[in-house]
Parts: sequence; structure tokens; C-alpha cells
Amino acid sequence: MRKTVFPCLMIAFVLLMSLLLGINALSDAGVRGTAGAVVKGLRDPDITAWETEVNGTLDKNHVFINIFGAIQRLLGKRLVEDPAGYPVARLSNGQLTFAGNDVTVDQADNAASLERLSRELSQSDIPLLFAVAPTKLTNPAVEMPSGVADYANVMADDLLARLQGKVDTLDLRPAFVDCGPENRYFFNTDHHWTAQGALLGCGVLMEELGGKFGFPVDREALDPASYNVTTYPGLFLGSQGKRVGLYYAGRDDFDVLSPKFETSFSYTYDGLETPRAGTFDEALCFSQWLNDDYFNGNCYIYYSGGDWGRAEIVNLLNPDGPTVVLIRDSLSCALAPFLAEQVGRLITIDLRAYPGGLTEELRALSPDLVLVLYGANCYKSAESFDFFKLPQ
Repeated sequence: MRKTVFPCLMIAFVLLMSLLLGINALSDAGVRGTAGAVVKGLRDPDITAWETEVNGTLDKNHVFINIFGAIQRLLGKRLVEDPAGYPVARLSNGQLTFAGNDVTVDQADNAASLERLSRELSQSDIPLLFAVAPTKLTNPAVEMPSGVADYANVMADDLLARLQGKVDTLDLRPAFVDCGPENRYFFNTDHHWTAQGALLGCGVLMEELGGKFGFPVDREALDPASYNVTTYPGLFLGSQGKRVGLYYAGRDDFDVLSPKFETSFSYTYDGLETPRAGTFDEALCFSQWLNDDYFNGNCYIYYSGGDWGRAEIVNLLNPDGPTVVLIRDSLSCALAPFLAEQVGRLITIDLRAYPGGLTEELRALSPDLVLVLYGANCYKSAESFDFFKLPQ
């Protein structure tokens, strides 16, 4: 008898909470259409059409995701499975991360691709630097849920070891060993670093470029005190938060960093007919993404505007400065504007959206540096290292 009482109470509790959360969700302006569809259905004899409309409205407003996530939170689950293959884990410090790096991938092929790229560029006297960006798990005090492994840093270490003495490398992770939520270098609900984290990463990078490659370093532009900060409380639900909903994830504040010093840029990217021109804020930032459309919006791409296959930023106050080609992942959305302050011309290439012919373009550009900067989560993806894809 006693063995059945507790499960029955738990089921009743979960059903009650689902009902209460559903009612609360329907009180929001964004999901009132669901209530309207239900009322309409009570008067409509066409049950099939009514069911389609209700399901479509619920899906659009993500009521089910929010309720499911709330139940997982109430049950104390630190690992939330995902039918699309993006399970989310709650770290020991309360931040979220994807739990997809539970298998190691040998880095021999990725190392071979970088070595080949370095050799080919050296024939044209173009230096190559490969840099590893951090993750939330760079902090050694942070732990995954019991029984859940994450090998992102192991794969990054493997790749760096294979490149030793063959390709110039830079590990940004030591600067981020203290990257808990209190210092706001990473979003709680997203896998990307914040603007503050990207600025710190840019500073570490520029110290390397100054020391090893003789690049001039504008330290004023790397100082957080050189920026006005506008905070939008609770504006952002990140990539991990979208998988588990608002009630499980909470929401992130979003900070807009605006230089106090003079800036002037020209910015072009895929599909743009007329270059954006103006200050840092006007040319490199996209205010339309500062909205609270939690599931369909993406505040993170306020900086740079998206993962363009190819983009180019010219620093109009320093047009004769170094030319850098940055082969990037999505972490560079936030990094690129700050790096552009340090150079004359910055060309960014995201291989996921690039049509191919990279080595031919690099030779034609003859930049002062080719920089490959990837987060530690990228090293199980061969696509990120497919530098030799032919033009399509």
C-alpha cells in the first residue's frame, strides 16, 4: 500500500503543477492565441481543424517546452533529454551546457588539416595561428551531473599536443579558469561567451599578436572601462534555454558595450548590397535583435549580425593596419567587433556557410595573419576543419 502512495502523490502533484503552469503561461500576451483557439473550438463542430489550430498555436508559443522544463526542474533533474539530440545539463554552479561531448573524437585528422594549411600558407609567407577558445567547463571547479562526461577540453588538449612544434597555437582557456556566473563571461542559458568574455579573449589574443607577430596593440580599446554598458534585464534566452524552457532555465541579462572612444567602420557580409558604415554601434551592431522574443530571437547576434559565410570589416580610422583573416565559429560574433578595433582590415570566414576555395582566396588576399579560432566544443566536427573544400 505504502509503495503506491508516494508515486500516486507525485503524479497528482505533477499534473497539478502542469495545470497551474499552463494557466500561467496562457495569461502571457504571447500565448493568448492558444486560449482563443480553445474557445473557438468549443463552438466549432470541425474537431480536426480545431485540433490543428490549437496544436499549431501551442507549438508556436512553446507552452509544452516551458511546462516540460518546469516539471524537470521540480523533479530536480540536472540532465534534460532532448528528442532532437541536444540534451541539456545543469552544471554544479547552476549554469546550463549541452551534454553532447560524451564521446572523444581522435584529433589526428583535424591536426593534419591544420598542418597542411600551415604548409600551404607558408609558401606565400602567410603566417597561421590556431587558437582555442574556452567553454564554461574551463572552470575546474565546475562539474557536470553525476555520470555525465564532457570531453571537449580533452579533445582540445589532444589537438594542441598534436600541433606542438608544427603550427603556432594559442590557448585562451587559462584566462578563463574563473568563469563562473558571478563574472558574466558566459551566459547562463547559452553556450556563447558574453561581450565581456569576448573582450577578455580579444585582449589575450592581442597580447599574443603583439608579442609574436609585432602587431600594434590598442590597450585602451581592450579596457572594459573604455565602454559604456547598458544592461537589458532578463532579455535573453539562449540556445540551451530554448531546449528546456523559461521555467527550467531562467533568463539572462544582456549587456550592450558601446565604446567611449572614437570609432569608424565599414562592414559588408553575405547578401548585403550597400556596406554598413558608421561607428562601432552603427556599423557592427544590430539593434533589431534586442527583443524579448525568447524562442525565435537571438540577442547574441546583436554583435556582428549572424554567422556569415564571409564578412569584411574595414577600420576607417586605421585602414593601413594589419589585414587579418579570421576562420571562425559562432563565438566570433561577439569577438569580431573588438578585434576589428585592433586591425586595419578583418575578413571573417565561417566554413559552415562558405562556398569553398579558401586557400585560393587566402593567397589572393595575402593577409598579415590567418587566425583559426574555435571553441573547445568544435573539435568533434570535421566540417570545421575542411579548409580545402572546392568552390561550389
